[in-house]
Amino acid sequence: MLHGMAELILFVVIALALVIGMIVWRGRQFGALARDGVEVTATVVSKFRTNPGGPGSRGHRIAFTYRGPDGQEYRRAASITRSQWLALEEGHPLPVILLPSKPGISAPAWLVEEARAALRKAGRL
Repeated sequence: MLHGMAELILFVVIALALVIGMIVWRGRQFGALARDGVEVTATVVSKFRTNPGGPGSRGHRIAFTYRGPDGQEYRRAASITRSQWLALEEGHPLPVILLPSKPGISAPAWLVEEARAALRKAGRL
């Protein structure tokens, strides 16, 4: 019994560490996008739900492609609000911010603008 509890606690600690690590990693990416990112126009290639029938805006996602300054095409996905999801269709243009030095790192422009506003407010941009 005690052995099983120790394994459960270890699993929870590892899972929490991974989640926190991913949040920090993506936060650093957004900081870099806010400081050094440039805008390009992507194209919405699909709309999908990851949690059909779920509450709120959870699960509203889009996949988009764009061409980086290195000439390569990138495909990424992002969670978006329900209203944005309803307003976009496949083939629609989508403003995206990418890192010129690492064009595979990107996010929809409105998300990066929110990060820029937060960094300005904190005096870090």
